[in-house]
Amino acid sequence: LCEYLGISIEETIAVGDSDNDIEVLKISGLSVAMGNSNDTVKEMCDVMVADCDCDGCAEAIEKYLLAD
Repeated sequence: LCEYLGISIEETIAVGDSDNDIEVLKISGLSVAMGNSNDTVKEMCDVMVADCDCDGCAEAIEKYLLAD
């Protein structure tokens, strides 16, 4: 997708909460753990947001994608 859009992987944000997300979290420019993430994901991510029941993904978008 990055190649198609003409952006580098360093310009991406990945949001995840479990082991199946680890590979994309490792290569993204900013890795974001949801508040309900397992400990492995929480420890490896750059930042953490609220859990999925409290709009954590929206928080990540507002803070890190739409921020000035």
